[in-house]
This record gives sequence, C-alpha cells and structure tokens, in this order.
Amino acid sequence: MPSHLAIVIGTGFGGAVAACRLVQAGFAVTVLERGRRYDGRPGATGVIEGFPRDLADAWLWDVGRGLFELHPISEMQIMQAAGYGGGSLIYANVHLRAPAEVFEGGWPAGYSRAALDPYYDLVAYMLDLRPITSAPRMPQKTARMRDAVIQIGREKQLFHPPLAVDFTDGTEPHQNKFGVAQTGCIHCGECVIGCSHRAKNSLDMNYLAVAEQGGAVMRTECEVLGIEEAAAGYRVRYRDHAAGVDAEAAAEHVFVCAGALGSTKILLRSRKQGGLPRLSARLGEGYSGNADLPAFGFRTTLPFHPDDGPTITTGVLHDDRAKAGRQWFLIEEGGFAKALWPLARLCDSRLGIGEGSPLLLHRAGAQAMRDAAAEPAADSSAATGGNTPMAHTAVFLGMGLDLANGRIELSPGGDGGLHVCWDVPSNLPIYTTEERLCTDLARALGGEFATIPFWRYAHVPLSVHHLGGCRMADRPEAGVTDGDGQVFGHPNLFVLDGAILPSSTGVNPAHTIAAVAERNVDVLIRRVTGKPSWRPDGPLPQGDDPLSSITVPPAGTLPPATPALGLTFRESMRGTWSPAVAGAAQRIRHELTMTVREIARFDADPMHVGIASGRLEIAGLTDGWSDVRGGTWNLLVAGPGGARTIAYSLPFLARQRPYVLRGEKVLRPQSGFAIFRAMTCLDVVIHEGESGEGACVGSGRLTLGPFGVLSLLASLRVTGPHRFADRAVAFVEFLKFYLGTIGRLSLSPSPPRRLPGG
Repeated sequence: MPSHLAIVIGTGFGGAVAACRLVQAGFAVTVLERGRRYDGRPGATGVIEGFPRDLADAWLWDVGRGLFELHPISEMQIMQAAGYGGGSLIYANVHLRAPAEVFEGGWPAGYSRAALDPYYDLVAYMLDLRPITSAPRMPQKTARMRDAVIQIGREKQLFHPPLAVDFTDGTEPHQNKFGVAQTGCIHCGECVIGCSHRAKNSLDMNYLAVAEQGGAVMRTECEVLGIEEAAAGYRVRYRDHAAGVDAEAAAEHVFVCAGALGSTKILLRSRKQGGLPRLSARLGEGYSGNADLPAFGFRTTLPFHPDDGPTITTGVLHDDRAKAGRQWFLIEEGGFAKALWPLARLCDSRLGIGEGSPLLLHRAGAQAMRDAAAEPAADSSAATGGNTPMAHTAVFLGMGLDLANGRIELSPGGDGGLHVCWDVPSNLPIYTTEERLCTDLARALGGEFATIPFWRYAHVPLSVHHLGGCRMADRPEAGVTDGDGQVFGHPNLFVLDGAILPSSTGVNPAHTIAAVAERNVDVLIRRVTGKPSWRPDGPLPQGDDPLSSITVPPAGTLPPATPALGLTFRESMRGTWSPAVAGAAQRIRHELTMTVREIARFDADPMHVGIASGRLEIAGLTDGWSDVRGGTWNLLVAGPGGARTIAYSLPFLARQRPYVLRGEKVLRPQSGFAIFRAMTCLDVVIHEGESGEGACVGSGRLTLGPFGVLSLLASLRVTGPHRFADRAVAFVEFLKFYLGTIGRLSLSPSPPRRLPGG
C-alpha cells in the first residue's frame, strides 16, 4: 500500500504535474477540482459534459459554474478557467521558455534558466510541443502576421512558438503516447473556448491521464473552502457542488494548485479562519498580470481570418535593452472562434460601447450578449472566403515583463470574493509601448487599432496570465513559500502553480509554471522517498526554444513608429462634505496625479479619459489619507445644451469598506470668469460599494484656490521618449484641444434665462 497520502487542489499546470508525479512515486493521491469534466468521459457524478457552444449554455462560473470565471469590476479585469484540466482547457497552447534575465532578480537561490531547462524539456515531452510550421497547412493569419512584421522592419524578431496541439493530418481518432484518443487539428479557432475535437494537448490528455491511470482519485465539482492543521497533516474542507454537501478530507501532504488567484484566495481564507495561523505577512503580494494587453485591428485590407488555425501561431519580440526601465515583451497574433464574434465586435471603437464607467461597460457587455443571443450565429470567416467583417479583424495579444507590484486580497466588502490591486500608472510605460507596436501592426494590415472597452474607457487591464500572491523566497520575511514551494511555517503544505513565481515571465507563463512544478515535486519526492536518483519515466529530448535564436541589435529593437507622447499634472483640492444622514460639515481633500496615456488619441476620443491616481482624505469616513484604487478622469466631455463636463471616479477604502467618490465640474456656455470659477469647483457624491452603486454616504464640494491653480500649471509635464521639439508639438496640440474648448464655451451664447411664468 502507498505509504504517503496527498491531496492535490486544482488540475492546472501545477496540479496536473503534481498529481502525475506523486502517483508515479507511489503516493496515494486525491485530486479536488472545482470545475467540471469536459472531455466527454464520466466524471465523479457520471455526468458527461461537452464544452459550451451556444450562448444559452453555462459559460460563466458565476452563472451555472461554467468554464470561464470573469471578474469585470476590479483594478484588474480577471479571466480564468474552471474545469478538469484548468487553464489548459482554454489557453492558446503556447509554450515558451522565460528569458534568462527573468531569473536574475528576485528568484530564490538555485534558480536559473540553465537549472530549469531540463524541466522545460520534460514538459515539452509530456505535451508533445510543435510549432505551426509542422502542421499540414499554414493558416492565413500566420501569413498576414508575417507580412505585417516584415513591413514594419522586425522580421529578425519574428518567431513561431511551440504549441501543445496535435497536428496529425486527418480527423480519424488515434491514441497518443499516453493511450488517450485524440484527433488532428482542423483549424477551427476554438482553442480558447475548449477544443471539442480533442486536438488540443490539454492536461487531461497527458499528465492527468497518467495520474488517473496510476490510481489517483479524481473528484470534480469540489471547491475547496479552507485548509487547517490536523494531527497528522492537514484537513481540507470543500463543497461538493454536484452532491450539494460540504465535506472534508485529510492527508499528510497537501498541494495547493488552484492558480495564482485561487491558491492565494484559499490561503487568505484559511488564515482568516484560523486554520493556518503562521502564514507569511507577504501573502497576497507580488501579483503580476504579465503585462497582458489584448488589441484588435478592425477592417484590415486583406482577410485575416481569426478563426482559421490555432489561436496563436506567430509572434514578434520587442526588447529596447535600455539600462533603466527596460521594456521586454511579445506581441503574438491571435484569433477567436466564430461563437465569440459578438463579443469581439464590442471592441470596435466605432461602436462606442460602454462609455463612461466600468459599471456601464459591464451593463453594456451583458446587453450585447443578450442581443447577440437573438442573432444568427456568425458565419465562419474561413468558410465564406473572407467576405465578412469578422474575416477582416486581426487580433494581437501582448505580454511582457511588468513590475509584479500588485496585491491580491479578499474583497473589502466581506463577500468572500477577491480584489486585485494593480498600479496602472507605474506599469503604464510597457502597456503604452505594447499599444504602439500593436497600432503599427494594425496599420501595416490596413486596419484600425482598437483595445477592449475596459482599457479604453476605464484603464482597467484584462489579464489571463495571473502570477504571484504566494511568492517563493529564501526567507519568510520575503515570501510565502521556500524555493521548493513549501509554505513557510507549515511543513508538507505546498503551493505549486503560478502563485509562487516571484516575477512576471514576459512570455506565456504555462511552460514556466509547469517546469517549476516539475522541479519542486521532484525535490519533494526525492526527499520523502529517500531516493535521491528518482526521476519520472520517459525520454528527455531537448525542447524547442525559438526565442534564443532571435537576433536583437546591440542597441535594442526598433521603437514603434506610432508616437507615444503623454501628459501628467498634479491637482490638490480641498473643501467640505456633509453625511447623507444628519451631521455637521467636515473637511475633505484630495491630492491627485492625472495621467494622459497618449495625447493624440486622448484628444480624438470623445470620452477624453485619463488615469487619476493619488489619495484623498474624508474626515469622519477615512482614517487619515486613503489611496485611490484605480481612479479615472474625463476631461471636457460633451453634454446637453453645449455643456462640457470634467468627471472624476475615485474608488477608495475607508475602514476596510469600499466606496467611490464621483465628482463633476460642469462648464456651460457663459463668460470666461464664470467658466474659470466652474473649473475650480468640484461637486462630489460618495457612494458605498466597489462599483459605487450602493447607498449614498454624503456629498460636498472641493475648490481649487489660486495657489492650487499655479501649482497645477507648474506640474504639467509631457512624457515620452521623444525629442524636446516633439514634446513641445504634443503639448501645443493638447493646449489647442483644452483652451480651444474653453474658448468656444466662453464665446457661445448663453442659453436664455427663463422668466418667471414664462
């Protein structure tokens, strides 16, 4: 009988590796997965699941425990998977090795690219990685992306990433090397909604199959609620959604592998509940969204066919090699299945979807989904020969080395959910450069650049690559786990997924997550079994690493041709506010930095949206200063009657509860002095809740005095890596928009005053 009991929580790239290797080493393994099985075989309840395809199906976890989990209102828009196989069910199949520079700072002793390469090789063998060049035919979007990269002078930085896809010619089922039936890729573009054709080498086709064949007990639809210490290890409490009951299991070894967000959430809850009292104070820190940036090129000259082929087949590397603030990122061509066209088209800037606030975006997206459900399904662009708007839509997916300076915390509202704190201003340089390069590519294709509405209107990024929260470190003061993934202060409790990576990877992170898991479970097995030479069965052929053969000039790659001149200034206002219930007026003030990402785009966008960061103090509500969490600011947005509005949306915490301060400066056609007075008065309303849709707490007015006006003007700065002359031109363009709008207001005739009884 097995001498060691283990519980593995999650079946993604950490959990699948752990379950597989522990079974091979003789452990008795129970796997708890909150999602369903979608591979067509019976799960724990005997229910056979197919991937959702109709818009009426259970797509979302929050609506019927579906395949996707989406958190639309946070400082980071979060998307992740829930299912047997974790993120591998809906990721884009890409496996790239992190550059050597990633491991040179912040990683525990013993980590380097060379030390991790054998484990990268092992993952490559298990997932049978192949580039698109090994497929029977090349998708049209692969050729289009290559043409665009050549046109902008970056051919030497082009690459085709290794993909976890079965490129066997033909659609007849065959058995892979682990005895699992698969078919070859049919280029349907459905990778990111689950491959119904079993051509994706997802984890249920390899690691999990080996684990189950070796005796691992797989319990799906079992969501872990908390972990606590027990006499002989740990007790794991979970909810069996299929049976509708709460249950628990115990084991000597527990492996938390629920993804960066899921694993951090489980440990945060367990600490709050008292089950794991010695967890590091660093828990939740070091979150990274991997600099993810999705973008589009609408109305390309030639068909792009986003639904032809695997989701990603080609990429281009950007590396400016600057000594300070180095920017290293990839732009990969993307795609989507025809079922997602109703959502993709919402990103077309001509539609103006969801202008105004994250909440309006959420409502607009929900309404668009309802509208799309009533429409006939989009024709496949590949099948119609490219005569549809969908066929002329290009997709770009950026990712890179961000600052990994975010934080994962339990929602301040106390509902048990998560909130991701993300500092957009400090990470703005890499997002901006990614946007510029995507714009270059879109223009090379003859298309119009666009981003997702959440980023365009609310400056909330979307990430599908979540890292950090339980970072590895050499000592407890610096992280949550040691270099082998074992939680400090809690022996035999491990985290083995993206949560432990101490930095962004700069590339699609699945390969690194799996390689680190291979390394760490290898160390554990050798220690526990007393077999220092233990290793998994199977050959270790050297895997493909296309990034290592890319030529980067000594001075770095070319800067994007699209300009990037932004603007910042500081504003300090103070005044009084009164609670909605009875109470005396009290002091209120803010100190904000306003940021315009790119002046030309800001001027052209009718919403004129910028970033508002800083702090505010509301006497009687906040205990001193409170940081603004993902604030936005709109400058001189056109309103009824010729009016213009300067709008503020400033989320913040007060005594661990979320609030939103919304403010307006309304400028109407009137004399210059009256306009100046309106520009220096901000009327505010404070509401409860992260979205600001809760009860009204109070209202007030802040003013900007003469000294404040002078300080604001003195703080104006044009940002960007361009010459002084370029900065001056951009500044003049901003002043033309700003002062021109003010001038037109002051010269416009005031609306007639209505006489009494008139």
